[in-house]
Amino acid sequence: MPQNKSKAKLSFLDYQFIFNLGVLPCAYFAFKLGLYFLSLSGFDFPLNLILFVLCFIQFKNASLYTCYKIILLILAIVLLYHDSYIPVLTSDSFDFHGDTFDKISGLFQIVMGFVNFTYIGIFILLAIVIFFINDFIKLETLITVAFIYVLFNNVHTNYLLAKANIEDVKEQVIDSVDIPPQLGEATDANVESYLQHFLDLEKKRVVTFPNSLPNDYESFDIVIVNICSMATDDIIASNMINHSLFKKFDFYFDTFSSVSSYSTPATMRLLRANCGQDTEANMYSDRRPECELVTSLESLGYQSHVYFDHDGVYGNYYKTLNQYAGLPLKLHPLDRLKPQYTSFDGSIIYSDASLFSAYINNIANSKTANNVTVMNLISLHDGNHFYGDKKSAAYEPRLKLLLDDLERFITELEKTHKNTLFVMVPEHGAAIRADKMQIAKLREIPTDKITRIPVSVKFIKGKDEDSTPVEVKGFYSYMALSEMIKRAIETNAFSLENATGKISDVFVDLPQTAFIGEATNAYYMNYHHQDMYKLKGSNWERYHK
Repeated sequence: MPQNKSKAKLSFLDYQFIFNLGVLPCAYFAFKLGLYFLSLSGFDFPLNLILFVLCFIQFKNASLYTCYKIILLILAIVLLYHDSYIPVLTSDSFDFHGDTFDKISGLFQIVMGFVNFTYIGIFILLAIVIFFINDFIKLETLITVAFIYVLFNNVHTNYLLAKANIEDVKEQVIDSVDIPPQLGEATDANVESYLQHFLDLEKKRVVTFPNSLPNDYESFDIVIVNICSMATDDIIASNMINHSLFKKFDFYFDTFSSVSSYSTPATMRLLRANCGQDTEANMYSDRRPECELVTSLESLGYQSHVYFDHDGVYGNYYKTLNQYAGLPLKLHPLDRLKPQYTSFDGSIIYSDASLFSAYINNIANSKTANNVTVMNLISLHDGNHFYGDKKSAAYEPRLKLLLDDLERFITELEKTHKNTLFVMVPEHGAAIRADKMQIAKLREIPTDKITRIPVSVKFIKGKDEDSTPVEVKGFYSYMALSEMIKRAIETNAFSLENATGKISDVFVDLPQTAFIGEATNAYYMNYHHQDMYKLKGSNWERYHK
C-alpha cells in the first residue's frame, strides 16, 4: 500500500518539459520585448528568463496544470508591472478629497490612467496574428534569440554608462559656485551623498535685507502672484507658450525650480525665500523669521496685504503659511468678489479678474506707498467646476482665461502710473501630460516637468514702456527672488536720478540653486545627465521619462 500511494503521488506531480509555447505566452513575451526595444518598458532579464522557462513545463494532471497556468498568469501580470516604469504608489497617490462621488471619480481616474487601451489593442492583435502563424513559424526560437540579444545589449549598455560616467567626472565644469559638483557615478550612495551635502550647504545660505531704506528712496509696491498648477510644460502642452502675456514681462527665468509639487510647501518655500532650500520636514517643524520675505519687508516699513481667490481653509493652507512662513492673517474680504468656480472640496473660487480689480481700486489707485501684496490663485487646480456646473472644467480654457486676466491686470497697473515690482511665480505644475512613470495629474514624484515654473518679473514704472523680455539663464529657485527684491531696494531701482545702476544689474549673478525636487514621499534630481528619483526610505533609482 505505501508503494501505491507513492506512485499515485508521483503520477499527480508528473510533468514534462516541451519547447512549445501557447498563443498567449508567445504574445506576452513578444509584446514585452517590443516595449523594451521601443524604450517603453524595462526588462528584468533574470526574472523574465525564469518565467519564460516555466512556461515550457506541462503537468499531465489536468487540474494541477490549470492551477499552474493561473499561477503563471499572476506572475506574468506582476512581472509586467515590475518591468514597467510605474513607480511604487504610496497612500498619497490615493489621497482624494471632496464628497464620495469625487473620491470614486478620483480613484477611477487613477486606475484608468494606468490602463493603456492602445497597448491592450496591440496585444490582442498580436495574439490573433500569432494564432494564425504559430504553426508555420517557430516563435519560441525567435523569442529565445531576442532574450540572448537583450542579455548582450544590457552588458554593452552598462559598459557604455560606466565609461560615460568616468569621462563625465573628468570633464565636469562647475557653472556656479552655488551648486556643488557631482562626483562619481550615478549610484545610490553617490546621489544620496550629494543630496545630503547639498542640504548641508543650503542651511548656511541666507539673504540679509538692509536695516533701512536708502536715502531719497523712490517708493514702489511689490505684487507677488502665486499660481497653483501652472508649470512651463503645462503651458507648452496647452499651446499657450506664445500668449501675449509673456511678452509684457521685462525678465524671465529660463530654469526656475518650485522644488515642491504640492501647494502648501511650494508657497511656504516662496514666503521663506530668504534662506536656502530646506526639507519639508524642517519647514513644518520650525519657524525661522530670518527666512521670511514678507517679514523682512515689513521691517523696512512695507505694508503687507493678502489677496486670495479662495478662503485658504482647505488643508489649513492659510493657517500653515501664517504659522510657519509669517504670512499675516489679513485676507482681503471675499464677499464682494464674483464666484467663478467651485473647488473639488465644494468651496467657492472667486473670479481672478474681480480680485485684480479689487487690488487696483484698493491699493494701486491709493496714495499709500511701499505695499507688498501676496496673491494666491487656485483657478487652475484639478477638479474645479465652473460655478453652478457639476462637470469638471477642462484645463486649457481655464489657463487661457487666467493668462488673459493677468495680461489685463498688468495693463491696468500700468495705467495707474504707480511704481510696481510685479512677480509671477507659480506654485507647481498640473502635470497635464503623462510620462513613462507617472500618469497625467499625478505629482507624487516632483520631476522637472512639474517643478520647472515660468517665473517672470516686470518693473512697472511711472510710464508705460515697451521692452523685449530678457532671459535670465541658470538654475534658480526662491532665494534668487529674495535677492532680486533686496537689490531693487538697495539700488533704488525705480529712481530716475539716484539709482546706483541699471535695472538689469539686479539680475547679474543671482544666487543659483541645484535643481532638486522634494515631495512628501519622494526626491528627484538629475545626476550626470541621468534623471534619478527615490521614494523616502528607499534607494535612488533611474527615472524614465
